[in-house]
Amino acid sequence: MTSFQDKKATLFRLKWVEWIFVNLPFVCYLALLGVIYISNAHASEKAVRKIEALKQEVRDTKWRAMNLKQEVMHGSIQSQIESKVEGSGLLPSNTPPYKIVAEKVNK
Repeated sequence: MTSFQDKKATLFRLKWVEWIFVNLPFVCYLALLGVIYISNAHASEKAVRKIEALKQEVRDTKWRAMNLKQEVMHGSIQSQIESKVEGSGLLPSNTPPYKIVAEKVNK
């Protein structure tokens, strides 16, 4: 390389470095915006993961509630109740139920 090219390259590098130092506040501002952007992206991803976990928990809880309701409904059927109390000697009544009417007592 010739000395002219060296001087030109050196002058170009100096102008580039000078431009960076002149615009350093703007570069720092852009870096700060980049950090805030990345932080916001991480926070939103964390919130989305938490929402998905809570949705899954709600689905599981609903499933368990429906399962328990179905078990209670199945267990309250007359034939199921009869089979549960069969060993204790209780038998279903053949007479229909009747209404007991009490007379009002005046004091």
